[in-house]
Amino acid sequence: MLKALWRKTTGQDCAQATDEDSRGELSLADHLTHTGQYHLERLQTLVELRCDQRFPDHSDTAIRQLIHYASRIQDQDIQRELLLLYLNCPPAIQEYLRSGDIIDADHYIRTQHWG
Repeated sequence: MLKALWRKTTGQDCAQATDEDSRGELSLADHLTHTGQYHLERLQTLVELRCDQRFPDHSDTAIRQLIHYASRIQDQDIQRELLLLYLNCPPAIQEYLRSGDIIDADHYIRTQHWG
């Protein structure tokens, strides 16, 4: 258990996440840190309250839909929570979010070079 926690907090499970991504089996819910999960819940609450858009479960499909929807909204608080969620993801998940069609193509996360 401690080894799994160590790998998760230090980003040493990035190779595993990259392997899963190449097979199309990347699970966002499994790779979120505790802080990432917290910002995901805050993001979901803001989207539900301000946009009346519901994402009822925490499946990977619902998380992807929520992130995609939030990346198109011009609300400062929603954008802040989306950025905090992104910054609290492991590097492999950040790359996955930038490279796919999950985050809107015109969103600043996709247009910035963070390295």
